[in-house]
Amino acid sequence: MKIGTFVTWMTAVLIMAALLISPVVFAAEKVEKKDLKPKVTIRVDGLTCPFCAYGLEKRVKKISAVKKSVINIKKGTMELLPKAGQHIDLDDVREAVKKGGFTPREIQVALAGQLKEWNSSTTLSIVSQDKKKKKTEVKYLLKDNEQLKKLKASMESPDQEVFIIGQANKKNPDKHTDHPYTITIEKFSIIPKEKG
Repeated sequence: MKIGTFVTWMTAVLIMAALLISPVVFAAEKVEKKDLKPKVTIRVDGLTCPFCAYGLEKRVKKISAVKKSVINIKKGTMELLPKAGQHIDLDDVREAVKKGGFTPREIQVALAGQLKEWNSSTTLSIVSQDKKKKKTEVKYLLKDNEQLKKLKASMESPDQEVFIIGQANKKNPDKHTDHPYTITIEKFSIIPKEKG
């Protein structure tokens, strides 16, 4: 085989491989419409039986923002859905798991909010309201990674609402008490503005 033919053949193989792989890479960053539901999923060590799950479920339902909880004993996870217009406090979830006698592990969040810049960092700002209809703003730092860059580049305006799925880690850079959790974005979607 001639070197020119070999180079042409290898180039064609590399281009084909890139075309086959690229849709998978780009599809991974978008959230499917059916998944645009806010929720908190926490991995819990020690869930071994339905009785354990029932005890933990009772404790978690005491968190005022929790509408529904679903525990998967086989996976060792608990999924929490918030009441309409409310936000589930991650520290409350961790504390409820600990008080139930279990060990809280990774937390994955699915949240809707707006991106805001704060002290040279990007945050996800979520406005929620409590039972008395008092509005509060919750902020999460967003880890500066490729997904965040892609999200920012795909936004039409800075006030657009976004939906983010990612890992929430309790990290307090520079002792920022306003937002002790940092979210590493895994998937995102921009919520279209309502026409009106």
